[in-house]
Amino acid sequence: MTSIGKWNAPVGTTIFTTGLDALTGTTPATSSAINNDTDLYLYADLELVLGALSPTAGATINLYLVQALDGSNYPAPSAADLRLSSTLFWVGISLGIAAATAQRISVPGLRTPPSKFKIILDNQAGVNLAGSGNTLKMSQYNLNLNGS
Repeated sequence: MTSIGKWNAPVGTTIFTTGLDALTGTTPATSSAINNDTDLYLYADLELVLGALSPTAGATINLYLVQALDGSNYPAPSAADLRLSSTLFWVGISLGIAAATAQRISVPGLRTPPSKFKIILDNQAGVNLAGSGNTLKMSQYNLNLNGS
């Protein structure tokens, strides 16, 4: 009998809530540790919700991923070094230009490492994020190769 690979049900978590409120473009926000060295999820989908803002042309929210390869120590780059790093960059989320409207953006199918990691969110919208209503959520999942 042939096995059929299917997705396992995702496990969701909120990465950022109030930590993004009024976030400037000068100091990125760093998440708490995400422990993936036991569950070993391969993929993550993200949902970024931003309160009303009017980003500048070409605006992005950039996400970087730092790993604790030894299980406890994370790289801690300065904001300037982080923006120069291509090795820590995870995904750039383009923002639409709108006059003071909220945005909900999903990013599917990102690979996650088999270790503890943190997500660093860098606001490059050209304006501060709204004072409330901002979240970043993540759903992690695997493939079930014994699905039927």
